[in-house]
Amino acid sequence: MSEAKEIMILVIEDDKTMCEGIQTVLEKAGYHVISALDGIKGSRLFTQYNPQLVITDLKLPGKGGMHLLHEFLEINPFLPVILISAYGTIDLAVTALKSGAKDFIAKPFSIDELKIKVSQALEDLTVPEVEADMISTFHGMVGSSPDMKDLYEKVKQVARVDSPALITGESGTGKELIARAIHKEGKRSGKQFLAVNCGGFTDSLLESELFGHEKGAFTGAIRQHKGIFEQADGGTILLDEIGEISRQMQVKLLRILQHQAFYRLGGTEEISTDVRIIASTNRNLKEAIVKKQFREDLYFRLNVIPIDVPPLRKRYSDIPDLVEYIVTMKSRSLDKEKPVFSNEATERLKQYSWPGNIRELENFLERILIFSNKKMITADDIYFDENSNIPIEEKEKLTGVLKDKEYHMIKEALKKAGGIKQRAAKILGVKTSTLYYKMNKYGLFDKKEETGIDE
Repeated sequence: MSEAKEIMILVIEDDKTMCEGIQTVLEKAGYHVISALDGIKGSRLFTQYNPQLVITDLKLPGKGGMHLLHEFLEINPFLPVILISAYGTIDLAVTALKSGAKDFIAKPFSIDELKIKVSQALEDLTVPEVEADMISTFHGMVGSSPDMKDLYEKVKQVARVDSPALITGESGTGKELIARAIHKEGKRSGKQFLAVNCGGFTDSLLESELFGHEKGAFTGAIRQHKGIFEQADGGTILLDEIGEISRQMQVKLLRILQHQAFYRLGGTEEISTDVRIIASTNRNLKEAIVKKQFREDLYFRLNVIPIDVPPLRKRYSDIPDLVEYIVTMKSRSLDKEKPVFSNEATERLKQYSWPGNIRELENFLERILIFSNKKMITADDIYFDENSNIPIEEKEKLTGVLKDKEYHMIKEALKKAGGIKQRAAKILGVKTSTLYYKMNKYGLFDKKEETGIDE
């Protein structure tokens, strides 16, 4: 493990006294600590400083701890995250660990317990060898198909210039990874990379997030706040989900693209900034222009360099590498022995179109790891919802096996969830209504003694 003085820890806790207490304890132990009192600022600090460990409360204003956990692990799958909560139930701890948390601490906790948990979480900060030695990766992207090789080359070319870029592609294809790769490959790599989800804010909050505000600019603005255009001066900004912003905000973004200058909310001083702007969207912006939902002039300003990300169904040859990478990563986070996927199992994964792309594949493989203790995953362990688009002939051959597997999988999920159907549905990754339908189909409502169903 690295020396403590080289480790940066991000603490996110809305109780100011506790936040300051945790920070003091860890700084005395030799760590460098940054902190936030809400989830939104915590997310911003994570993007800005890339800490080696995160300690976050579950209940936070802005963004909750579980939301942050998933957000951070999507950026850095090997990041140790410790969740803390005053509601220290076993169910919460299990859910946190299954979601990828390194550890869970129930409040109140002692100084010694905190220091031990932090030390244990930092014992192994190395990325599994699979990332470097066994599969082809490029800044966290996995694959060696012709489409991905072309994408890697385009990223290198785009990184040499400062022109705006627009990354398009379906949800779950890794658009933020591409934006980060462009930043890391370019001359701005030593400066900040800041990302903002434009679809996650109201107009007023998004304007404050982007441009900042002066004290007293609106109710609750108790101090001056610098927006990401100011924070990222000299670096790169990713405007994710750009297709979701209002026409009013589009006008304000157009101005900064034209002049590289802006005003804070409530401010009168024009502030200049030098940032590389990258935008991303899963929407068809040309259709949005026709429908008068997106400004054509803004589209042309952003789309100087278009980058289209191929969906997973167009690069099936990358699935073996993706499976190896994801299974290694997930086995580590779940603290389980990594299974081997047979060639037949991998081939079956190639027969599905993966509408949710890599994110869907990750969730699918995680469910297999949670419910299976087998050392070898075979084709019989790979089955999809009956409404999926696996070929009809394959469905017919597998019907009997799939129904049996599905029946036992639902029973197991209900047991793990203590009979609470909403929780079981979440474990299975399906809607509660779908679970009700399946339970009725298999007569599970009549088997309370086997499932512990909580009515």
